[in-house]
This record gives sequence, structure tokens and C-alpha cells, in this order.
Amino acid sequence: MAFFEDIGKKVTQTSQGAIKKTKAMAESAKINTQISAENKNIWDNYTKLGERYVELFGEAPDENLTEYVSAVREAKLKIEEYEEQLLKLKGVERCPNYGAEMKDGALFCTACGTKLPEPPVEEDIPAEVNACENCGKPLGEGALFCSGCGQKVE
Repeated sequence: MAFFEDIGKKVTQTSQGAIKKTKAMAESAKINTQISAENKNIWDNYTKLGERYVELFGEAPDENLTEYVSAVREAKLKIEEYEEQLLKLKGVERCPNYGAEMKDGALFCTACGTKLPEPPVEEDIPAEVNACENCGKPLGEGALFCSGCGQKVE
């Protein structure tokens, strides 16, 4: 019987050791999650700090930070250029007042009603291209109304 008692004790000790290790691993995972959350909090605040610094002192940054402020400005300009390229690819423009996207050539913003700047009238329309008598915009074949001003085509 002593043999079975020894085996029982060893099984009990082994299971208690496994339970302790499992608890330690779970606690470690919990602490690592908390550390990650705090690191994310730090980086979020670094980002906000940098944005605020550029907002407040971007025109005259500290000489030690000029390089970084310039890099941020250059990146923002590139992003604006890329966004314009995307708008052109999509065949849309943004409302200068509201920022909503509309088809190129729209006269009013569909979101806020602001009158949009009129697109430049194309002066060099070849004679064989049918153009609107009212606004000069080229008319599509078989058009009954001008897409630029709504004038009935005669």
C-alpha cells in the first residue's frame, strides 16, 4: 500500500505544481497585456504631443525639432497630393465648405447646398464637337440637356 500512497502523493504534488505554473502563466499574460496597454497609451500621447507641438509651434519650431516638423509638413503635403489624385481617378471633387465628395462639374454641394466654383469654360472646342450655346460645355452625342447648366439642347 505504501507504493500506491507514494504514487498518489507524487500525482498530487505534480498536479499542484502544474496548477501553480498555470496560474503564474495566466498572471504573466495579464501583466503583459497591461504593459502593452500602457505602451499604447504612451505612443498615443506621443502622437498627440507631436500634433499639438506642430500646431502651436510649427511656424517657428525649436531648432532641435525643425527636422521633424519639416518631415511632418512634407508628408502632409504629399498626402494632400495623393488625395487629389484619388479624387481625379474617382471623377469627383470635394466641397470647399463641407468636404463632401461630388461628381466633377457639379454646381452645388449635395450635402450642404453651397454653390461650387464653376469649372472653367473650355475655349478650344473643335468645330466638329457640339457645344452648349449657353455655357459652352461639350455636349454628348444625342444629349437633350446640357450636363453643365441644364439648358435644353436645340
